[in-house]
Amino acid sequence: MDQNQRKDMEDRFNCPICLSPRLRMVAGMCQHRVCVSCIYDETGTRTLPSCPVCQQEDSFPETRPIIPEDAVLMQRRLGVVECTYEGCGEEMWEWELPEHQRQCPHLVIVIDDSPSTPPRRARPRVTVQAPERPRRRQQTLVRTTRTSTRRVAIARQQRASVTGTPGRMTPGRRVAGARRTPARRTRTRTGSKRPQWRL
Repeated sequence: MDQNQRKDMEDRFNCPICLSPRLRMVAGMCQHRVCVSCIYDETGTRTLPSCPVCQQEDSFPETRPIIPEDAVLMQRRLGVVECTYEGCGEEMWEWELPEHQRQCPHLVIVIDDSPSTPPRRARPRVTVQAPERPRRRQQTLVRTTRTSTRRVAIARQQRASVTGTPGRMTPGRRVAGARRTPARRTRTRTGSKRPQWRL
């Protein structure tokens, strides 16, 4: 709502005596509206003999009438509100309420002197994925025992004693030497008997 609309609402619906919006307004026979607190006293007797706007005599009732709830609800629909602080109860337009609450004498400020720790700030949860470990390449390890090593050494010594020179043995010959397979003696072309080991 802009300033012009607010000014029009205040001119049309404010009380012509106190110039303030009220929830309980009394309408006279001249159709002018005045708040109850301005035209009636505490005992409910009329204090003004005529209408304050058109000066019509006996336009308002002699005693204070009962204001229906529909009239109060209509004023609330127009934008008339009460101060929310306890003990104040002043009525005003809804756009005037924030300024009034900053200066209201019934404003209560509560000061807490007890030491209190500030709330801890929640840490965001971060999910870290562990890096994938490289797979180890499985290698077949051949373990050489002392017994097999000894058998290979014995086979080499036997071959060296027969041929006179140590020879290099293949894996098949190593196995044969380890088993100590008896060799057969063969004859040479010259007819001389020469022992040979066949592995």
